Amino acid sequence: MNGAIKLEKLELSCLESVAEGRASAVPEPIASRLLAMGLVQEQSEAGHSRRLQLTPKGLSFIRSSDQ
Repeated sequence: MNGAIKLEKLELSCLESVAEGRASAVPEPIASRLLAMGLVQEQSEAGHSRRLQLTPKGLSFIRSSDQ
């Protein structure tokens, strides 16, 4: 399922940060790339910095990379 997506080591690390609730540690360019790939989505919270959460596709990617 994730064969078409190739993440660099830093991108995978940032995806893991989102999974651990540390999305604020993800640099903007990488966050934009993860959003474009459909691995994360933005949460709607006015007045806060960018808030990201894993999509089902992102969660699947994290699970497959753990194996």
